[in-house]
Amino acid sequence: MDRRWYPLPIFMMGIILSFFLSMMYGTNAYSLGTVAQVIFNLDMTDQVHQILYEIRMPRVLAALVAGFMISISGLILQSVTHNDLSEPSILGINAGANLAIIVAALALPALPFIGVMGAGFIGAMLVGMVILSVTRSKSPMHLILAGAGISLLLYAVTDFLVITFNLGQYIAFFTAGGAAGQSLSNIALILPAALLLTAVLLFLSKELDILLFGDEMATSLGQNQALYRRVTLTLAIMLASMAVAMVGNVVFLGLLVPHIVKMIFGNLHRFTIIYTGMTGAMVFAISDMLARIFNEAPVNAIIAMIGLPFFIYIIRKRGDQYA
Repeated sequence: MDRRWYPLPIFMMGIILSFFLSMMYGTNAYSLGTVAQVIFNLDMTDQVHQILYEIRMPRVLAALVAGFMISISGLILQSVTHNDLSEPSILGINAGANLAIIVAALALPALPFIGVMGAGFIGAMLVGMVILSVTRSKSPMHLILAGAGISLLLYAVTDFLVITFNLGQYIAFFTAGGAAGQSLSNIALILPAALLLTAVLLFLSKELDILLFGDEMATSLGQNQALYRRVTLTLAIMLASMAVAMVGNVVFLGLLVPHIVKMIFGNLHRFTIIYTGMTGAMVFAISDMLARIFNEAPVNAIIAMIGLPFFIYIIRKRGDQYA
């Protein structure tokens, strides 16, 4: 057994610890015993149990699942584009999903959650295809600049729609990021899809490893690069768009977590996919907990306090071999 699997039980315990801490602390704090009662001996006649089960638990689970998806999406984007600055929010994928969701909400106000996810995926996919097509033969910095430029354009269109149709409160959720307002039914819809997409990526982990070696090596090994790039990028965009539908536009998480994991565990995707997802889940859940503690501060502000310095560090060290 590869020794890089040895920390896996520690990461699993970290997920459990993050869940219990996030359940216990927030705007109001509850004891560990109360949280345990909600999980193992739920009493819906108790008001505290109702609050924890119907409001806080869906939010905590949504944060864990969304952090899992965003981080893996960032990892795959970095691997496939050969760009250590790739991340859903930086490449404009989140902006495309955001705009598509707003348009869908305006066209169909009663759109169910699965329709919101579908709209987000279409918007994210269109933006991803445009950015990758216009920067196919360019340097990594062209990819970042194209993503930033398209993001600004899409956010400008989004702001126009928000002002015109008085959607300020609706868009505030997507701008600030956060897992508030989710339900257990939404989690039940998202979680199986997230696990299925991750399982497919794990199945393709060897192909992703080959892509890391560069086009010439992949060609010499007989890999159909175009096919695997399209498939893995589609899976990454699906994960990102589902996360946007759940928690809005979360920045830096998809950049920060994959680099930390790669520095510790290397680049082999059979390890990095698992550890990146688990680390992202923990980081986002704790960030959302801190946002609640600080009087519902924007989650993006909490993550940015860690992510922005790391983003600057990555720009300065972009040629390092781990990236």
